[in-house]
Amino acid sequence: MLVMWDRFSQPPGPAAPEPPLAMPDLRAHRTGNTGVPYVWRFEAKGEGPHVAVVALMHGNEPCGAVALDRLLRRGLRPARGTWTLAFANTDAAAGGRLFGPAGTPARYLDRDMNRLWAGVRAEVPARGPPPVYPQGREQARVAAIAPWILTADLLLDLHSMQVPSPALTLCGRSPRARALAVALADPGWVVADDGHADGMRLIDHPRFSAPGSSAAAILMECGQHSAPAAGVQAWRGLIRFLAQSETLDAATARTLLAEANAPASPAKPTVVDVTHVIRAETDEFAFVKQFQGLERIAAAGTLLALDGKRAVHTPYDNCVLVMPTRTPRRGQTTVRLGRIV
Repeated sequence: MLVMWDRFSQPPGPAAPEPPLAMPDLRAHRTGNTGVPYVWRFEAKGEGPHVAVVALMHGNEPCGAVALDRLLRRGLRPARGTWTLAFANTDAAAGGRLFGPAGTPARYLDRDMNRLWAGVRAEVPARGPPPVYPQGREQARVAAIAPWILTADLLLDLHSMQVPSPALTLCGRSPRARALAVALADPGWVVADDGHADGMRLIDHPRFSAPGSSAAAILMECGQHSAPAAGVQAWRGLIRFLAQSETLDAATARTLLAEANAPASPAKPTVVDVTHVIRAETDEFAFVKQFQGLERIAAAGTLLALDGKRAVHTPYDNCVLVMPTRTPRRGQTTVRLGRIV
């Protein structure tokens, strides 16, 4: 078909890129309704599980905050059971500023909040002298929100990544968490791993990981920090999670997923079992090429990185790279290696 343009018009160019995902204005959520800032709880009349959703475990990961902000502003409530919704590290999200305009969001201020869950208890501290938190503001915040989320039967922790990797769900080593992540099937990758040597993640807390517990927790990595798609994935993942728990009305869940152009029944996910965790032994660690994550390397012995004089190779055929780090530092996890199971 011949298309004619008059002298006053211009032919259409490429579509303008979407603006980066931005942190929502959280001021409306500050008071909460629990006595703890930025923590909300809603209880339905009908019995059901206690479901918790955590956003902003890291202050520079806005996707979860976008999803919880949307849920609250739309006035959604559980049809049965209980929802606890927590914006975790809001101080880091505000760049450490308590007053005036927010600063640049930071991953954390004093200590990575998602390495501080070992030994944390759900009980509210007894009255007495104010507790001392030697690991700083994140440790104090963990103590404040723990009584509200460590009683959950099911928990979703919403995150994003440095690199533009496909979204994935981390389930730790809990069979219950793996079953939950596989049942959600969105995102389409499920990764079973052992966590971090430098501290316990929330999903690895004994409440969710102990063999005798019936509770389960998953961590959803929704995409790159600033990618609009990460906000979409966080919203879809949140709705599917609430629907899977049967606390969100099924008809409402179908409507919300249709609005997000999400398939009603996603395909069966790919499950990766992490076998090796590669940590930088020097400050010279560098990948031989830029990896995005979830690449499958066909041959064993393929060179992945140089770490000073140490060469890092794939340990077996069809090795999957999980969450490579762009700016690794000595002692830090740089990439996980796994097999599809």
